[in-house]
Amino acid sequence: MDDYNLVGFVMKYTQIKRRIAASYLKDKNLNAFESILLSIVYKHGQCTQDKIGEITMSDGATIARSLKKLEDQQFVFREPDPNNGRKKIVSITEAGSELYDKVRNDFRKSNEIMFKGITFEEQKQLESILEKVYKNLDSIEIPSN
Repeated sequence: MDDYNLVGFVMKYTQIKRRIAASYLKDKNLNAFESILLSIVYKHGQCTQDKIGEITMSDGATIARSLKKLEDQQFVFREPDPNNGRKKIVSITEAGSELYDKVRNDFRKSNEIMFKGITFEEQKQLESILEKVYKNLDSIEIPSN
C-alpha cells in the first residue's frame, strides 16, 4: 500500500474526529488528547493511569495533567488502587459518560457519511483487515539513531 495514501487517510480521519471532539470540548478548556483519554476510560470503565500511558504511548506526567483537567470538570475520578496504593485507578463519571455519548453519536454520524456506498460486508472485511494491521503494529521496530 502506498504510504502517501495511507498517511493521507489517517491524517484526514484524525483531523475530522478531532474537530468533532473539539466542538464539545472547547468551552470546557479541554483538548483532543483529553477526549482520547475520556474515550479510553469510557471503553474500559476503569483503568490505571499506567494502562492509559501504554495505550497512548504518553508519559506519566502528561497523563496526570490531562486527567487532572478531566477530574476538575468532573468527567473522571481517580482513586488509589487497593492492590497498590502508589497507582491510581481512573473511572468515568456520569457526566463523563454523557459527554462522551454525545461525541460518540457525532462520530457515528460521520462514519455513516464516510461509509456511504460501502456495503456492510465490505465494512466487516475492512474491520477484519484493520484488526490484523493493528496487531502487526506492535511488531514494528523503531530505528534508534
